[in-house]
Amino acid sequence: MERPLILAIVDPGLRAILAAYLTMAGETPISTADHLDPTLNAALRNSAILVIEETLIASQPRDWTETLHDQCWTGWHIIITHTLVELVPETQGVALVHRRQAPAAIPPIIDRWRRELAV
Repeated sequence: MERPLILAIVDPGLRAILAAYLTMAGETPISTADHLDPTLNAALRNSAILVIEETLIASQPRDWTETLHDQCWTGWHIIITHTLVELVPETQGVALVHRRQAPAAIPPIIDRWRRELAV
């Protein structure tokens, strides 16, 4: 089973552009402005690839991954940043992408992760 792809992005323009780029890359993203929406149940959160805007994560950058895990997002995460002031520890399944580069950078990351997950 392929992991669902969730776009949790507040900015409707960025969300629409990214959804378009991902759709052209063969993905079927689920878009939301609220990654804590109850319709995104625990089973979905456990298996999804989450693309999320940093403004939705209520913690310091160094704690982003832990905060998402505490919210049951245990899959893979791409965090769209507005500024990269602090370094976030890189771990497998976590990528940081600057907002300006998101439409071009995110589809190849997801493609690479899907190939890795298929092995």
